[in-house]
Amino acid sequence: MAPTIQARKIAFIGASGQLGKPTIDALVKLGAHTITAIQRSEATSTFPAGVIVEKGNLEDESFLARVLKGQDAVVLMPPLAQLITLQEPAIRVAAQVGVPYVFPSEFGPDPFAGQLVEENELLVAKKSIRDLVEKLGVSSWVSVTIGPWLDDGLVKGLFGIDTKARKATIWQGADAKAATATTAHTGEALAAVLSLPEADLAKYKNKAVYTPSFHLTQREILQAVQRATGTVDADWDIKTRDVNEVAKEYEEKIREGDGMAPYVKFFVTHFLEGHGGDFESKVDAAELEKLEQLGLRKENLDQVIKTALQ
Repeated sequence: MAPTIQARKIAFIGASGQLGKPTIDALVKLGAHTITAIQRSEATSTFPAGVIVEKGNLEDESFLARVLKGQDAVVLMPPLAQLITLQEPAIRVAAQVGVPYVFPSEFGPDPFAGQLVEENELLVAKKSIRDLVEKLGVSSWVSVTIGPWLDDGLVKGLFGIDTKARKATIWQGADAKAATATTAHTGEALAAVLSLPEADLAKYKNKAVYTPSFHLTQREILQAVQRATGTVDADWDIKTRDVNEVAKEYEEKIREGDGMAPYVKFFVTHFLEGHGGDFESKVDAAELEKLEQLGLRKENLDQVIKTALQ
């Protein structure tokens, strides 16, 4: 028996971004929620009919208090450069006006992957946001955990695979599987979680919902790309590098202020055995089935790759 959709008042900051669109679309399709998109005063993004748009200063807590009062959940999707500055005011205000649930920018790695979190500054920053929610003690945070986005990472070459130039660098020593899914899947998962009956959603207070589509090694991702492009190893320039050399290089670049190096590190460390990139054992099949009944679709690896490379 499919779970009943629980209608909620849901406010978004960052709803016009890469993840916001599939999430809003999935929520609108369910037809049960009151959705508010909170935007900067100068924003020009448009949303589906029925979505309420509130414009103002996203760091103005009096403005945020007016908009967030009475909301059941606030979803935060700020640009990475504003991960702290746009989330902290919203979290403080959510506590002030009694918003029960905060979905911070936690739509990727396992928040409880100790080593992975500790070695990536981006994830350290995310932890500080979760800690703030808990410190204030009013709202509860929920993480929708799928791993690094497969489609986005492929397009940007962050899996060590340059699909256009047909070049790949295999990280020898980073041979573990990592959980992953697409951006669209993440949006559908988030919409489904936001639609759970209260008794089910309450189980995830200050916890993670694990909803990955795939568990893959770096080499398996390359093989999927080859299937999608009708190529084999001979059609590619494939090099193997010791992961320790790769790490030495990205750490040096991070010290020099290179903007991409932290993201290279982020992806490489997901494939290190025991660091927390693979959380297959944490996926609850029964809970996943509930989300599928609320609109979360299963993904096909080869089709996902073909779509990403179009």
